[in-house]
Amino acid sequence: MKKAVLALAVLALCVAPVALAQDYDALKREVKMNEGAGEGKIQEQTQTRTDDALRLNKEAEGVEFENKALEGKVMKVQKVHDFWKKIIGEDQAFLAKWDEKKGDHVVVEGECLWMIAGMEYGHPYYYKWPLIYNANRDLIKDPDLIYPGWNLKVPPMQ
Repeated sequence: MKKAVLALAVLALCVAPVALAQDYDALKREVKMNEGAGEGKIQEQTQTRTDDALRLNKEAEGVEFENKALEGKVMKVQKVHDFWKKIIGEDQAFLAKWDEKKGDHVVVEGECLWMIAGMEYGHPYYYKWPLIYNANRDLIKDPDLIYPGWNLKVPPMQ
C-alpha cells in the first residue's frame, strides 16, 4: 500500500511540471493574440459600450413613461370599481343576489345567448352565456341559433 502511494506521489511530481508548462504555453499564446488589440480596439470597445448604455437609458425612460401611463389607467379602473361598490355593495352580496335568481326567459327576436346572459345576470356577465346554453341543451342544438318564443331556463350564476 505504501509503495502505491509513493509511486503516485512520484508520478504526480513528474507530471506537474509538464502540466504547468502547458498552462504557461496557453497563457503565452493568449497574451500574444491580445497584443495586436492595441489602443484602437480598446477605444472602439469603450465607445460601443457607451453607445449601448445610452441606448438602454433611452429605452428605460420610455418604459418608465409607459409605466406611469399604466398607473394612471389602473387608478381610473380602481375609481370605477369603487364607484360600483358604492352603488351595488360588495361583490359577494351582488353575486348572492343572482344565485337566488332562477327562472325562465322567453326569447325575443334579435336576442342571442350572450345578450340574454347580460340581461339576466347583469352587465359585466355576458360571458356567462354557456350556463344558459348548457341548461337548455335539449332545446338548443347550436348556440348561434336560438329562435323567438323559446322559453329558456336561466340557471343560477356560478
